[in-house]
Amino acid sequence: MLLPGGMKISVELLLFHLLEVNVMKVKWDDQVCIHAGKCVESLPTVFKVEDGKFVIDQSGASEEAIRETVAKCPSGALTIEEN
Repeated sequence: MLLPGGMKISVELLLFHLLEVNVMKVKWDDQVCIHAGKCVESLPTVFKVEDGKFVIDQSGASEEAIRETVAKCPSGALTIEEN
């Protein structure tokens, strides 16, 4: 692919950088959490309790669905960190 100014870049490298810029990470603050369970009820494929520990598996739903659930967290313990 030819960029403005005649610079060449591979499509793979361009996609890698685009994906890298748009990565989100869900964070959980156990000191803020009131354990209402809304996240687990809403997206049990993402927000789970395994062996007594809270687990977030972001591969379990779409980014949009995860963002919606995080926004509904009653205590604000769930947040999204953008990279």
